[in-house]
Amino acid sequence: MDNLLLANYTELSLHECGREKCQPGKVITLDVKTYHLFHYVLYGSGTFIFNNKTYQLKKGDMFYIPPGETALYYPSDNNPWIYTWIGFSGTKSDQYLKRIGISDDHPIYHDTKELNLKPLFNDLADRYNHSQFLSIECLAIFMNILYKMMIAKHKEDVVLSAKETHIRMAKQFVENNFQFKIKVTDIANSLSLSPNYLANIFKETLGMSPKQYLTDYRMHKACQLLSNGVLSIKDVAKRVGYANPLHFSAEFKRVKRMSPTTYKNQNEL
Repeated sequence: MDNLLLANYTELSLHECGREKCQPGKVITLDVKTYHLFHYVLYGSGTFIFNNKTYQLKKGDMFYIPPGETALYYPSDNNPWIYTWIGFSGTKSDQYLKRIGISDDHPIYHDTKELNLKPLFNDLADRYNHSQFLSIECLAIFMNILYKMMIAKHKEDVVLSAKETHIRMAKQFVENNFQFKIKVTDIANSLSLSPNYLANIFKETLGMSPKQYLTDYRMHKACQLLSNGVLSIKDVAKRVGYANPLHFSAEFKRVKRMSPTTYKNQNEL
């Protein structure tokens, strides 16, 4: 089913979805895709051949085919499988797969009674093929599938560490106050942390300083405002926390490698 609405999400997008009751003897050699593929076995059994390895799969198993790769798979003769499949991509896809533990070297995932993914895969296939307005609804179901798989893989990581909590709260402070004249000391004080400790955990966790994160976030918001084309450079500067438009322009050019005016002209909606 072709639905352009499904391609509008950068972090995660669905490309195809379906369900098939395979006939004995049906061998599928998959064409190379530009996106990831999950196949979840609802009933029956079959064989999956990938990277010169052969896997015998049954109800509750899922196999993964990466983009740019091909694979061969077919149902058993005496108990042919019924499966659903999902094709997806997005900037967060690799991160999600890593958290789940799925890769080229580990393409098989085994469902459990406690996890019980079958109803979700079935529901996604039903809604994908029978709903006209399905983008958000289908993504929500698929995100729930991924979430359950991640939780099952990392039960001990459900509760954030103190560092992760501090980073999350620091980000929230920046997102809520970037338009004001805040400094790194203000971020640290809001969390009752020392600026040095905050700087250390930012560097360790995000690979950047709190000041760099604040500046990058301000520039991100500035780009959104500049693209709208309504506000002047001076007004945009004020909206993202810069009283001096010259200071803003210098910071913007340092981060984005172009002036705010050039960016506005190239990206105005």
